[in-house]
Amino acid sequence: MVVRRRGTHGSCKLRPRRRTGAAEPLHARGFLEARAMNRYACQYAIIRFLPYAETGEFANVGVVLACPATGYLEARLMLPRRTARITGFFEKLDRRIYREAMDYLKEELTRVGKLVADRGHGNPTFAQQAFAGLVRPREALLRFSETRVILAEQPADTLHKLFATMVERDFADKAYHDQWLERGVRETLRKAKLRDYFQPGDIGNQDLHIHVPFLHQREGRPQLAIKPLDLAKDEPNLVYGIGARWVGQMRLLQRHQLLPESLLFAVSMPDAKHERVHAAVEEILNDLRGTAAVQAVPITDVAAITTFANAATTVY
Repeated sequence: MVVRRRGTHGSCKLRPRRRTGAAEPLHARGFLEARAMNRYACQYAIIRFLPYAETGEFANVGVVLACPATGYLEARLMLPRRTARITGFFEKLDRRIYREAMDYLKEELTRVGKLVADRGHGNPTFAQQAFAGLVRPREALLRFSETRVILAEQPADTLHKLFATMVERDFADKAYHDQWLERGVRETLRKAKLRDYFQPGDIGNQDLHIHVPFLHQREGRPQLAIKPLDLAKDEPNLVYGIGARWVGQMRLLQRHQLLPESLLFAVSMPDAKHERVHAAVEEILNDLRGTAAVQAVPITDVAAITTFANAATTVY
């Protein structure tokens, strides 16, 4: 609604009527029910498939988003029949388990979404409570990430963008690629019957330390460590940025006499066609090898990784 205001030259200008009255109360958890620049405050959570809780490895398979101010709650999931990604990431998984879990969650999401559509308009508290109940912590194959807040002009468009970022690209994401590299090394150790000699652990002390997924210790002291390192980039600057960090870490650990007897970087290499990137990788590898006790080999060199890890079987 607008009201007319007489200008200084007799012209009529339009201005919005000021709203009066008490402010709407905030949700008990402090979630803002307001619009800012035609954008709505929305909540969303990432849906994760976690078949082996003991390893902590998961895959992003969907996103659920709620906009209490408009009574919107929808989710987007990976199609259950698209199992190649999942079985590629979790090799021994029965795809039927994944499909059944996704079908069950889809039914629950549809049910809650319909409830919010029917009863959530003009009742933001109901939509918030429905969302909170949906994404509550649970011990299941499919779990939800922590709740996040985002401002959106069109909640449906924002949901699709989040899905594209969090799910469609997740296997290219650094965290997932690191997990993929670790799984490759883990499988190499398993086939060589050396897996039990290595566990995740820290190298260093309280003031200076790094975490490695494969650490062999004797009497509580680090002896051998394997660290997968992703240098399969398409720009030299990215290689230098990542590599410089690890070169610096190795030099600091050496200076403070905190390195184990031997540390191996298992390196994911770039495509052979990227000559400048390869040159950057070789420079970083030479710098790493310049640190005492540090070795570096391509992650595809199974023989070198196995030979290094086999030293864990030596009895002193």
